[in-house]
Amino acid sequence: MRLDRPVKAYERWLERIPWVYSAAVLGESPQGPGDDRHRIATMRDYRSLMPLAHDARKPMFDLKTADGALGSTQKYVQTCYREFRGLAEGVLARTEEFVTE
Repeated sequence: MRLDRPVKAYERWLERIPWVYSAAVLGESPQGPGDDRHRIATMRDYRSLMPLAHDARKPMFDLKTADGALGSTQKYVQTCYREFRGLAEGVLARTEEFVTE
């Protein structure tokens, strides 16, 4: 994920996901390109946090200074936390829609 969009190498895969999800999971005929009504979030690649998380045996969004998340990496951990929290809240909101129906 760049500042405002995924890198070109991943963009074509992200465009394919809604089509495959509609066809393979929902059993619906896929909509046209750009149909993202089922999208909850697009997560960035937390490449620099993954090795730290493996070594610390904890989630990327829970890394502390003692785990090696120093300086700007700690800000990246905070960004990771916010984005994963947003994803979890999105999943919860959609789950609650099904419960109330």
